[in-house]
Amino acid sequence: MCGRYALDAPIETVAQVFEVTHNRFPDWTPRWNIAPTSTVPLIIDTGKAGGSRSLGPARWSLTPSWSDTLDTPYPTFNARSETAAEKPTFRDAVKKYRGIIPASGYFEWHTEGRTKTPHYIYPEEGLFAFAALYSIWGTAENTTVTATILTTEAPPALSWIHPRSPVALPPSEWSPWLDPETIGTSALVQQAVEASATVFSSVREHTVRPLHGDSPDLIAPAGDDQLPLED
Repeated sequence: MCGRYALDAPIETVAQVFEVTHNRFPDWTPRWNIAPTSTVPLIIDTGKAGGSRSLGPARWSLTPSWSDTLDTPYPTFNARSETAAEKPTFRDAVKKYRGIIPASGYFEWHTEGRTKTPHYIYPEEGLFAFAALYSIWGTAENTTVTATILTTEAPPALSWIHPRSPVALPPSEWSPWLDPETIGTSALVQQAVEASATVFSSVREHTVRPLHGDSPDLIAPAGDDQLPLED
């Protein structure tokens, strides 16, 4: 799962990295402890000619359009890649509402007995492009864009920390995943999962102190020097 992440890059950098043509979230400021239901940057392809990648705000926890309330009775900040295409909450989004949530890194907790140790996991360079699904909830006069992050089995180098990890897309998969003309299926989701393995072949991790507040200190190593992962 992915229940906390960081995005400490300026929004202008995010827009440049992902070749965004319309930035509708200019007031975003870097954050290091992003929690579910926070408003986060989401990148989608609107299908408009002359440049169609749009970056805008979304509530991190997907609410399907048919829900009576914005808050769901179950967690929806993550969607399992194995079942997303069939689950009523996510299947419409798989078909036609796919996006990217950019991240500098994310946190996962290793549990041993009653002790939970947080780890910060991040790419050697650049940003993660988490495969996301989104939905538009509300009325025509008052809508909220909501989103979830796809997850899959963690790669061997990380599975000792936690058995799940986000699905992270390499640049070659950004356009296929975002393409609004493509009707998404479980095969498209599986393609994203397989591509994610290449991203996780070169990530780093280190332990961090307990997550309190929201500052750059949260991603600083708690003890040992940061080391590259080894299978």
